[in-house]
Amino acid sequence: MNVKETTAKILDPFEGQDEESLFKIFTATAQDHPLPMEALAPHQIRGMGLCICLAGEVRISIDLKHYTVHKGEMFIILPGVVIQPIGRSDDFVGYVLGLKPDRVAEIDSSVGLQFYLTVRDNPCLALHDGDLQTLLELCDLIKKKLQRTGHPYHREVVEHLILTLFYEISAICHRGQPLRQKARRRQEELFEKFLYLVATHYRTQRSLNFYAEQMCLTPKYLSSIIKQASGESATEWIIHTVIRNAQALLENSQLTVQQVADYLNFPTPSFFGQYFKKHVGMTPKEYRLSKR
Repeated sequence: MNVKETTAKILDPFEGQDEESLFKIFTATAQDHPLPMEALAPHQIRGMGLCICLAGEVRISIDLKHYTVHKGEMFIILPGVVIQPIGRSDDFVGYVLGLKPDRVAEIDSSVGLQFYLTVRDNPCLALHDGDLQTLLELCDLIKKKLQRTGHPYHREVVEHLILTLFYEISAICHRGQPLRQKARRRQEELFEKFLYLVATHYRTQRSLNFYAEQMCLTPKYLSSIIKQASGESATEWIIHTVIRNAQALLENSQLTVQQVADYLNFPTPSFFGQYFKKHVGMTPKEYRLSKR
């Protein structure tokens, strides 16, 4: 099989769209959507993403783990992960969906959290024929309703259809696994919500106070809860998330240190370098050289 090697740039699929945009759907093919070799490498979609492989195959890296997705399979991109397309077959056809993470929270925060927790360790899933048909039918219906802007309840209809889509995907993720029926302790619920918030906001927010405010808790209480639940402090979780993503971005030689610093919203490359060295033990350039 002839697989075209590709790289991808940092991008926002919602760039230039109206702030009210909830959802984006399109069909991607190797012929109609080429990925230029000169483009910058690992990137993060600023929102949740889903790709259903309808034909051929695609090879991707998600948080430095490599996956090959074949026809009848799908992969899910969550806020906070680093993705890099590696290659795809000439006959690749994929159905691509994008959803802003803040819109997920607006629709139903518990579904957004459950979705994140379910797929974060298993981003690639095989679909049964019935699954594929259900997801494609739902996506087509959402696509149609998105175009019906004159309807008085346009937004509400679209939001509820997206919520339905999330439930269907969650059911697929849970197949073969018992659903958790027991009530979770308050500590577990807060820890899971914290992880979700960090994954969503780590690029722009590295302050414990921000996450405490989002959860209506004091910084001291939040730090105590996270420490009890995981053995690590809330601040350590934030740092680990930032560093993990910085490392993934630095491992591609086409992305400059300044571009990584800018993307992670550090005020200067120098400040980023000091932050990185403090937590990794080497400068960004030294880390990059160590991975070659």
